[in-house]
Amino acid sequence: MENTNLSTEQAIEKIGEMFNEKSATFSTKEELEGATNEIKSQIESLKGLEEKNADIEKAIARFEGRLEAFSEKATVVPSKSLSLSEAMFKTYEDNIDRIKDTVEKGGKLNLSIKTTTADYGGTYALTDFDSEVDRVVRKRYGILENSNTGQTSGKFVTYVTQVNTAGGAEEPWTNEGGAKAQGNPSWKEISEEVKKIATYVKVSKEMLEDLSFIRAEIDNDLMMSVKEDIEQSLLTGAGGSEIVGLLDANMGLPAFGAGPFALSVPNANITDLLRIVMAQIEAENFTPTHVIMNPQDIAELQITKGTDATYTYPMYLPTQDGLGEMRIAGMRVISSTYIAQDKYVVGDLSKLNVRFRNDIAMTVGLDQDDFTKNMVTIIAEARLVSYVKGNQKKAFVVGTISTDVAAILKP
Repeated sequence: MENTNLSTEQAIEKIGEMFNEKSATFSTKEELEGATNEIKSQIESLKGLEEKNADIEKAIARFEGRLEAFSEKATVVPSKSLSLSEAMFKTYEDNIDRIKDTVEKGGKLNLSIKTTTADYGGTYALTDFDSEVDRVVRKRYGILENSNTGQTSGKFVTYVTQVNTAGGAEEPWTNEGGAKAQGNPSWKEISEEVKKIATYVKVSKEMLEDLSFIRAEIDNDLMMSVKEDIEQSLLTGAGGSEIVGLLDANMGLPAFGAGPFALSVPNANITDLLRIVMAQIEAENFTPTHVIMNPQDIAELQITKGTDATYTYPMYLPTQDGLGEMRIAGMRVISSTYIAQDKYVVGDLSKLNVRFRNDIAMTVGLDQDDFTKNMVTIIAEARLVSYVKGNQKKAFVVGTISTDVAAILKP
């Protein structure tokens, strides 16, 4: 023992005080292990006494028991506490390589969050790293996917439209030996020009290197942005450098005509209007397949009630295909936020032709001072044309709901 002049009673008392002192002062695993070894040495010295009475034997047994319990604290060491946010940042920093690898492979990684700075055998909390990025919600599609899409290999798409038919003579019927009526059919070529749509972003090389998943996210975001713009332009495109949309005057689609239904429908509503529009299209020998409306107008259609408080539209009627698609008189309803509230399009979408010169594609390169700034430019672009052939324009009707309902409402 350090002081050989101590009596056995004093040595026992000193070891007891050492237990109390070390238990209150250690702060790291290393300090605890050092205190344990020091106390163990003192106990071994006590056990080395040549003459030991019953009290000494009891003291040694008691100290060894306390030493065993004391040593177990090495697995849960009191140390400097961290806040939850500090612990999360430290865990993320310590595991950044594992996180990158997991995200790149599309998996999940369990991370143990430690709220102390020292080594820690237990776990206070677990965080589950969800590799699915919380993306901005995009608008729903429905027009492009139901149109007549295809490819073209030229700058222009040219088709032949018939101007006049062989019929139309004033007296097609003839007497025996009489002169026959002459028809005058004619045709002409119509050309539609392919237009380009493109958008780009700039991103640092460091970001692409440090966040392996970001390139895929950028590609997806750019492609979705281009697709959204195409969907919007299929409705509202104004021509020029842009494709012409169904609602634009340059497309030349027919407006609503009340005809024999003018001011004759009691309590007229949206459902009445759409059925009459369908009749207008069928009168031109076409069969409309789709109705395009804003979600607000669709909701108004579904909640319209009669004077007896019953729904005029069978809101809960299941569809024949079992997919829950809303249909009016057999026409599929497309709910689209690309069309303004109070506007509508009814028609046969197979008559809307969309031809891609180039599908949506990604290009990566250097632009201007990208090289000196360690940046790269990522571009998404497509070339396409949209048109409805002249003789098929009557397969559509475009209009304003409030105006056209008023045109059929019986005063």
